[in-house]
Amino acid sequence: QQKVVGAGLRRSRPKISSNTLNLLIERLQKEGKHLDIRFGATQLAATLADQEIEKPQLPPVFPLQGKNPLECPPRMRFAPSPTGSLHVGGARTALYNWLVAKKGQMDFPKSNSAFVVRIEDTDLARSTKESEQSVLADLQWLGLLWDEGPSDKIDMTGCGPYRQSERGNIYLQAAEKLLQQGKAYRCFCTPEELEEMKAQQEAAGIPPRYDGRWRDAPQEEINKMLDQGKPYTVRFKVPENSRVVIEDVIRGTVA
Repeated sequence: QQKVVGAGLRRSRPKISSNTLNLLIERLQKEGKHLDIRFGATQLAATLADQEIEKPQLPPVFPLQGKNPLECPPRMRFAPSPTGSLHVGGARTALYNWLVAKKGQMDFPKSNSAFVVRIEDTDLARSTKESEQSVLADLQWLGLLWDEGPSDKIDMTGCGPYRQSERGNIYLQAAEKLLQQGKAYRCFCTPEELEEMKAQQEAAGIPPRYDGRWRDAPQEEINKMLDQGKPYTVRFKVPENSRVVIEDVIRGTVA
C-alpha cells in the first residue's frame, strides 16, 4: 500500500492583521486585480457603485495575448448554474477540466495552474443557495476538489470573487472602458421595442437581429436618456460590414 507523504498534516498559516490586509489590497489594486473581502474585517471606503467611474483599472491586454496557451499553465474553469442539480454532462465537463488542471500542476510546478469553480448565478430569479450547495457537494463527492472557488473566507488569490453575481464591479469597469474607447455603445431600447422589432423582421422574412438604432445616436440624446435615469444595455460597436475572426485553441479559426 502506497503511503502519501504529508497526508493528514495541515500547514500552519500566519496570522492576518488588518494592516496586512490593507497592504494586500493596495498591492492587488495596483496590479489591476480584485480582492473580495466582504467576509473579512476590512472594507473599502467606497464601492464602485457609489462613485463615478472615470479611469477603469483593468489590465491593458489579455493575460495570454502573444503567448501560446498550450505552453502556459492551464487554468480550467467550471461554471455551473445553481438553478438545479448537477447534471451528468456537467460532471463530465468538470472531470475533464479537473484532469487538465492537475496535469498542468505537474507540468508547471508552483504556477497558477488551477481547477476553478465559478458559480454562474446570473439568473437571479431561479438561482438558489440550496442548488449551489448541492452542486458543490456533488463535486466533492466525485472527488473533483477545486483549487479556487466560492468560499466564505477571504479571497487571497486576487482572481475572485467566484460568483458571477459578485463580479459586477469588474464588468462595470470593463463596460466603461469599452465605452470610452468607442468599442461599445448604450442602447435604451425597451423590451417592448425589441419585441416589436423582432416581429416586424419575422413578418418581412428577415432573420431577427438588432437594427442598431442607438449605435450612432447623438450624444445629446444619450445624455437626455441618462439624465432621465432610463435603463440601458451596453452593446459591442462592431464595425459595419466587417467579419469577426477568432483564433480558438480548441476549434481553430472561428468566424
